[in-house]
Amino acid sequence: MVRTKFNRRTFLGSGAMALTLAATGKVSAEARTRKPEDLLKIGLILGEWAHSTGWGAMMNGVQDDRTYPKKTGMVYTHVWHIDQNTAANFAKTYGVANVVNSFDDMIGKVDGVIIDTLFQTPWVYKLARPYLEAGIPVFSDRPFADAVWKVKETIEVAKKHKTPFWSGSSLEHMQITYEAVNDNPPESILGYETWSEGVPDYYSHGLHGLWWTYATTGGGIHAIAQKTEAWEKGGGTSTIIHKDRGNGPCMGKVMHQKRENDLIYTKFKGNDKIYRYGLQGYWDIFVYLPLLLKVQNMFYFGEEGLPQTYDAFLEKCTLFLAGFRSILRENGDFVELSKLDEDWSVGCPWGQIYMPGIDIYRAYTRLLGPEKGEIRPPS
Repeated sequence: MVRTKFNRRTFLGSGAMALTLAATGKVSAEARTRKPEDLLKIGLILGEWAHSTGWGAMMNGVQDDRTYPKKTGMVYTHVWHIDQNTAANFAKTYGVANVVNSFDDMIGKVDGVIIDTLFQTPWVYKLARPYLEAGIPVFSDRPFADAVWKVKETIEVAKKHKTPFWSGSSLEHMQITYEAVNDNPPESILGYETWSEGVPDYYSHGLHGLWWTYATTGGGIHAIAQKTEAWEKGGGTSTIIHKDRGNGPCMGKVMHQKRENDLIYTKFKGNDKIYRYGLQGYWDIFVYLPLLLKVQNMFYFGEEGLPQTYDAFLEKCTLFLAGFRSILRENGDFVELSKLDEDWSVGCPWGQIYMPGIDIYRAYTRLLGPEKGEIRPPS
């Protein structure tokens, strides 16, 4: 189907990329030379219940609090929230120098953009597009998109402008993740069981167990069935069927609840080792920091710094969306990833306990236009 492109103003300026407008009307990017002491300047599109309340402390520190030292080579220099007071409060807490008036006012001023707007997921593809077209890399916090066509369209824009886009879960890059990958190559996997914290809901946290599973099993997924009492209450079980990857088809299960109070707990069939990470603290070092360093590499190295291929990225996004389709339309039955209706959209997570009021939804609708979805706001 034909997609309506999001109209935007044309921006040119200085920053991580020296942009020039060629006679063809296309934007080209010339990488600048960095000094060892340079920090990557990051723009933040902020939402509610955001991970950036933790990431901001790691990137910028906390004003007048020496117990929060900077831990990355990035710094938030610009922030936008659809409510300017929220943006101003964030800037004050984390020492962000610039509060901008429009979500695309950071073009030409930053080296990369982080979109941290869980509850505005249906619009993320529109928020990312002007930056990708301007040669500015973009990372979106999970789940990024509520429809397959939005994932594909964003990938196409990123490829066209040779500018990376990615979304990921912090569980994908923990040390224990790499141990599981190294010990269990895809062709050796006969089955598995994973327990992962799935509360308060499937939309925001059920995804973590699925994307951990994708990272540790290597993808190649045929179908998923998701059984749960209600997506907004969390819990339930995902059953995943993998294609033959050298050892025949196999099946695994993801239980969206903690086991022994662990953030992640996985057993592979035929392997006695348990891959687990508890909730003993140190999230900033062992959970958030590995993810932020992957994002930093992408911002610094461009396409070469992408943590995974776009084919793998598309498959993991489709896995999450097919699970939602199983919940909302198929009564918990299997949904084949290749047969998922690409035009079907989940919508905003109405019913999630931290979902902001209708005013934020209406403000985004006025700004970026309406987005259809299976989950609709209250009438």
